[in-house]
Amino acid sequence: MKTLETSNGASDSNEGKNRCDEEMVKCRRYEMILRIMGLIFTLVAAIVAGSNKDTESVAISLVDGLPPLHLTLTAKWSYMSSTVYFVAVNAIACAYAAISMAFIALIGGGRERNWKGSILVVALDLTMLALLFSANGASASIGLIALNGNSHTQWHKVCYAFKRYCIQGGAALVISMFGSFFFFCIVLLFTYNLHRTTLNY
Repeated sequence: MKTLETSNGASDSNEGKNRCDEEMVKCRRYEMILRIMGLIFTLVAAIVAGSNKDTESVAISLVDGLPPLHLTLTAKWSYMSSTVYFVAVNAIACAYAAISMAFIALIGGGRERNWKGSILVVALDLTMLALLFSANGASASIGLIALNGNSHTQWHKVCYAFKRYCIQGGAALVISMFGSFFFFCIVLLFTYNLHRTTLNY
């Protein structure tokens, strides 16, 4: 009887480990899909923001009663430090997504995988997520000033003159937010995977 009970216990344990392995493989597939999506969206956001440039003729009135002066002005992404930071962070996140996929393929996705390597990856995922959120926040704040101005600091709105520039910048911000969402899902997926592994061991 004891031998039979021991055999049944070992069989149940093996089944539990096999189920755990199957769950981990599924999670790894989902993770790779999320990383691919994060790579694509951050790459597109960096390209859209990094190619943003608009030249317009702006009427400036110097003295009331006199005809305004028409000046040709250029708005370019590199003129604002927040936009430079935005482009740099999205480019870094894109490169990291590609490198992390290669690293994950090397460490494997089964029960015997390198957990230290996984912890390193999720720590870098959190770092990328924090950088993306900070870049999106900086870009959004400057975008709101460009759209509405700030009467307290006498910063005038500029989107009325550079409409295409503001639209393209807003599109880059939305795309980057989607990229941030995918990185956030990666972190959640790791937490779920760790929870499932703990329950099955």
